[in-house]
Amino acid sequence: MEISSMVQQYNYSIKQALGVANLRKAMNQDAQTVASLLNDMKVATAKTMEHSVKPNLGSNIDIRV
Repeated sequence: MEISSMVQQYNYSIKQALGVANLRKAMNQDAQTVASLLNDMKVATAKTMEHSVKPNLGSNIDIRV
């Protein structure tokens, strides 16, 4: 029973260490990367809004023979 408990504690501590490392990596992003992400989000939002305003755009092709 004690060995099982030790393994569980070991696994929990590994998960905590990975979580902390992940948070540190996320917090250490430089300002240029964050600015680039924000600009890309603005562009993606603008494209989404354009498609929502004109939902039929691109759905039909008119061909004359």
